[in-house]
Amino acid sequence: MKKEHRFKLIFLSLLVLISLFANGRFALFFAPWISTTMLLFASRRFSPVRSFLFSWLFLTATFSFQFYNVFPIPLHFHIISMAIPALFSALPFLVDILFSNHRNKFIHTLIFPIASVVISYVYHKYYPYGSWGHIAYTQESQSILIQSIAVFGLSYITFLIGWFASICNWIYLQHFNSKAIKKSILTFGIVFMITTLFGSYRILFQKADSDTVRIASISLLKEYAIYDNDLFGLAIEGGKEKFKKQSSALLSNLFERSIQEAKAGAKIVFWSEGNGLVLKEDELSLYVTASEIAKKQDIYLGIAIGVIDQHESKPYENKFVLFTPNGHKAIDYWKGIPVPGFEASISNNKQVGIQKTETPYGTIGAAICFDMDFPHFLKQAKGSDILLAPSNDWKAIDPIHTKMAKFRAIEQGFNLIRQTSNGLSAGFDYTGKTISEMDYFQDKGKILITQLPTKGVTTIYSVIGDLFIVGCLTSFILISIVFKTQSPEKE
Repeated sequence: MKKEHRFKLIFLSLLVLISLFANGRFALFFAPWISTTMLLFASRRFSPVRSFLFSWLFLTATFSFQFYNVFPIPLHFHIISMAIPALFSALPFLVDILFSNHRNKFIHTLIFPIASVVISYVYHKYYPYGSWGHIAYTQESQSILIQSIAVFGLSYITFLIGWFASICNWIYLQHFNSKAIKKSILTFGIVFMITTLFGSYRILFQKADSDTVRIASISLLKEYAIYDNDLFGLAIEGGKEKFKKQSSALLSNLFERSIQEAKAGAKIVFWSEGNGLVLKEDELSLYVTASEIAKKQDIYLGIAIGVIDQHESKPYENKFVLFTPNGHKAIDYWKGIPVPGFEASISNNKQVGIQKTETPYGTIGAAICFDMDFPHFLKQAKGSDILLAPSNDWKAIDPIHTKMAKFRAIEQGFNLIRQTSNGLSAGFDYTGKTISEMDYFQDKGKILITQLPTKGVTTIYSVIGDLFIVGCLTSFILISIVFKTQSPEKE
């Protein structure tokens, strides 16, 4: 085998291997930095059309592995579904090729990361699954780095990874010229140093050290679960009576455990998503019971319930209702964004927006599970000190889904508890620091106890929103104009 062919084979093998761990269930934080750099290098070996097709097919294959079995659909549908995000992810590589005549200019290193930022933003804003698959989540373990999203949001991580890849390729184009290396290291190094200094400062000097409140969050015990069999068996003869009996036992257990936690010192108690199942005709009596318990135990009691109305074509109402120690209803929240597919097909939720209430423990807000995957939706939580997020997952997305949620805490500056049935429950402060954890599949009691800070912060991102995207788009236009007025250089 010729030396050149051997090099190409080794390069491609390494690219494939590293890319398998560049996102998804098996993500390693360093993998996307390397794989993006290598894929950009490889894509530049082709014409624009071939480069785009190569990038698209390659990303479709790697995405199919990275997110395999995350959503319970047949393999062929899974591959087709991965081709869509792969298509958008391949577009920045095409944009890079289209500006190839100016590749020797250092300013060209901004083309690929800016295109990645803008295209990724548009895609995830309108993607039915929100921010799922966003490259920023691969950096979850890098506590210092991800503090930057408190300023510019997820897109800043996209920019850094893309810029790193572009600069590495630019150094190669300069034949590793010492002057080019120094220029690259100095420029990228200053930006990265500022980023890490900010992250370090935020963790060390802006850490959540306010008073804390004891919060008990509860998931249902498996022996009380009412399994979904033709709408919980309601369509079967005698099903309604059986459901009422099961529902009564389930709710009694949840209330009993809530009272126990109140007596143990919890000031806020809430359940995970849809744990309390009740018929529409029994909803008001459930609220009366919850109100009485909250008042008697002097607690804030949040009941996450699934209300079933058999008379509606979409019979399921996914709610979170928070009662005050006075027994008043402070939050009456309906899940904002049902998961596409089965849940969306049966959900009859009102669009009420994220609600907040003032308490002695700060401003409390609430969102339900899938809502947390949409950064633009969670902007409504601005000003919350504590966010309660009742959730329900499945094994394949555990613990990814919970770790995604902590990015919202960093972005918006609230302290968060995500109580999850069939997954990882966790409490985070507004820097993303893990305060408490409970594995649903390992813990027998299914209860998470958290001493959560009662004071959040106002982040820059919560004020300026997606201004970084506007800046990137403006920069792209300006650079394009500059290139239009300049003559291209030969590589």
